[in-house]
Amino acid sequence: MEDVRRVEESALGVGLTLNHSKSEIIGGSPSVARDIHERGLHFTFMNPEEAVLLGAPLHEAGVDRALGEKVTDLSRLLTRIKLLPAHDGLYLLRNVLAIPRLQFLLRATPCFDSKELNVYDSLLLESLSTIANVDLSGPRGDQALLPVWAGGVGVRRAVHLAPSAFLSSLHGTRELTDTLLPPGWRGEEAEDRALIVWGAMVGGASHPVAPACTSQRAWDSPVVLYSFNSLLTAAAQPVDKARLLASRSPGSGDWLQALPLANIGLRLDDQAVAIAVALRLGAPAVHAHVCACGAAVGSSGHHGLSCVRSAGRHSRHASANDIIHRALHAAGIPALLEPTGLLTSSNLRPDGVSTLPWCRGKPLLWDFTCPDTVAASHVQDSAVSAGAAASAAEQKKSAKYAAFAHTYEVVPIAIETLGSWGPSAWEFICDLGRRLARLTGDPRAGAFLRQRLSVAVQRGNAVSVKGTQGHLCPPPAGGPGGAH
Repeated sequence: MEDVRRVEESALGVGLTLNHSKSEIIGGSPSVARDIHERGLHFTFMNPEEAVLLGAPLHEAGVDRALGEKVTDLSRLLTRIKLLPAHDGLYLLRNVLAIPRLQFLLRATPCFDSKELNVYDSLLLESLSTIANVDLSGPRGDQALLPVWAGGVGVRRAVHLAPSAFLSSLHGTRELTDTLLPPGWRGEEAEDRALIVWGAMVGGASHPVAPACTSQRAWDSPVVLYSFNSLLTAAAQPVDKARLLASRSPGSGDWLQALPLANIGLRLDDQAVAIAVALRLGAPAVHAHVCACGAAVGSSGHHGLSCVRSAGRHSRHASANDIIHRALHAAGIPALLEPTGLLTSSNLRPDGVSTLPWCRGKPLLWDFTCPDTVAASHVQDSAVSAGAAASAAEQKKSAKYAAFAHTYEVVPIAIETLGSWGPSAWEFICDLGRRLARLTGDPRAGAFLRQRLSVAVQRGNAVSVKGTQGHLCPPPAGGPGGAH
């Protein structure tokens, strides 16, 4: 109390006063409280179990209450977010309203064994299902709550993240806590409990050691990989293995990272979001029916991706080539779409050619294709190696344009329907992205280019999947076939 008085007296010398109503004393007996008030220090006394600092409880007894408040906040937010367009709502849920608002609490307190986390995750999954309009029961929900790089939608499961967040924070502050606190007050008991919970999530794998132990990703990655491998092991059908491998391949989830900006063509409509999420997670995308071509269409909607009468192939092809064409111009490489007469001995028409040298003094010649990951002709190979269909398609394109290789730098570009990239496509787009970054000064230029192509593929997938049901719609009154 005397120390506080000295601080107040010194502060008055520079025009500062201590606000007693905003000052708290944590703990202390009633007699201590009376003594302090009698000396004119009208501080607020806090029960240690109710004390909170920067939103995090200072006592383990307050953890459940703090998480309960987070559940209430999330519930209130999600009654409003579902009123937004699906793409906007999904982006906000991933990047703003869910785990980002919980991250500090997970790192600052031992939340990992609280039952409230399961309540939070259930609400999160239900909200994701509502926003995307997709059934996320069973393994689909487990995959959805993985990060994008591991094949999920990127809305993380709090139960999986909690021990990793706490352990990395504990190790990151260990030097300071060892200096300030005596043994027994440094979180040793909570660390032991967190290690047990974390070990059960990784199948008993060894935990990170210094200096990696201060990184949350170093703790979280083994948990994520164990969850993904469990899903892959449980997948009984080649189509499910192919889908899981494709969802985890580099670039397949770039559309999820894109800002949903309608004015530059990056916002998907609600149906396109639902179909994109369903294809990624193996959820039902359509009601089973018969396609206009006569083939049976299952609830997955996969038939539309490879149907000979696919409604989305041409629009997807044109959109992808337009994006590449514009990116080349932005990088200072003028180009022509669908040129004719490039070789007198061939009437082949590639998708585009540059009018200036691209590499080794040769102009660029590119041709885009989008093979179906789970088509009957590809699914067996796709179930073994991600991107197998794209690699095979690029090899065919290279053979097709072999006669042009003496004059042009032939670059086949293959991106599968489920997002896997062919090696030539990935190398070319990365190179083009680097050139854009040098010219614009924006290091994210390459990522933005991949996002635009990824969105174009998903938009084409949606048109293709919906296109198989076009014949089910009744013609308008007075049109062919009469009124219905």
